[in-house]
Amino acid sequence: MNIGNQIKTLREKKGWIQKELAAKLEMSQSAVAAWENDRNGPNPTQRKKLCEIFRITEAELFGGQPTDTTLSPEILSALQDPVAVKALLITHKNSQDIKNAIRTMLECLPSLSFEKRQAILALCK
Repeated sequence: MNIGNQIKTLREKKGWIQKELAAKLEMSQSAVAAWENDRNGPNPTQRKKLCEIFRITEAELFGGQPTDTTLSPEILSALQDPVAVKALLITHKNSQDIKNAIRTMLECLPSLSFEKRQAILALCK
C-alpha cells in the first residue's frame, strides 16, 4: 500500500473527513487530498505529526500496518492490577509489541487513580 492510500485508510478508520485531519495537522484540506491522491507526500515533519495523530510509528505509516490503539482485555486487566504490568511486558515477544503495550498503558494513566498511576510508573522504571 502506498503512503497516500495508507493515510486515507488511517483517516477513514478514525471516521474523519479530510478537513478534520487537515485541522489536526494545521494545514489545508487540499494538502491532505494531494497526499491521498499521490500528487505529493508529507515531508519529514508532517510524517512525524501524522504518526503522533494516528499513534503509529513511521515504519507503520510506510508499511501499511496501523497500530490498533483499542485496549485489549489483557491490558485493561493489567491496569487494574499494576503488578500484572510487568508480566504483560514479559509476555510480549518483540520490541514493537512492548512499545505498543507501553504506549497504550501510558495513554490510560490519566483515567486511573493516583495510586494506580504511581504503581505502574514505578514498575516501568
